[in-house]
Amino acid sequence: MKQIIACIAFFLSVHLSAQLNSVVYLKNGSAIRGEVTKNDSTGVSLKTRDGSYWNFQTDEVIRVEKYAVEIRPSGFYNKTSFGIMGGDQLGASLRVVNGYTFNPHWDLGLGVGLESFLWDPYIPIFAEGRYSIFQGSTRPFVSAHAGYELPLRNMEFNKGGLTAGIDVGITHYFSNHVGISTSAGYRYAYLRENNSWWDDFVTISQINRFEIRLGFVFR
Repeated sequence: MKQIIACIAFFLSVHLSAQLNSVVYLKNGSAIRGEVTKNDSTGVSLKTRDGSYWNFQTDEVIRVEKYAVEIRPSGFYNKTSFGIMGGDQLGASLRVVNGYTFNPHWDLGLGVGLESFLWDPYIPIFAEGRYSIFQGSTRPFVSAHAGYELPLRNMEFNKGGLTAGIDVGITHYFSNHVGISTSAGYRYAYLRENNSWWDDFVTISQINRFEIRLGFVFR
């Protein structure tokens, strides 16, 4: 169900931005974005995001242009995402990544979050690298991340451990500064727990999971 909701949200954002695909520039200095429903010798008609219709005479209009999202080729970004992890155990994951975009293809960031493994909560601290295939408003990407899971409970015995993963997905920017991102991927965790109730020994848990994520990107 969560996967379906994530897909619906992504395609709705794509559909909405496709509708707002033109800008009408008027002689009074206004610029109105929307879906052009008529553009001929009698005038221009435009449907805006709120469902309103605007009609302009030919002598009111300077020009009509296709709207293009202008994304900065470099700079700082924030990505906040929510994920559902399955496989060895079902669990939820919240992650926040702050990083820097070096060019339209390469991003590098540091992240922190909150998630669960084996019914225990952890704070993941990790580095993430991402490669975007295209430069437009819709960008398929591949990302990889690695870091450490810090335990929040039973910390005297639970020592946490390493985590890593890889994701493939799509980010769609519906404005110059905001985009929505969906992805699917693989997660691995290597967790250690010391046990001294009866005898000193270390329990090693190697966890393999798949995850589906939905998030927002702010640039």
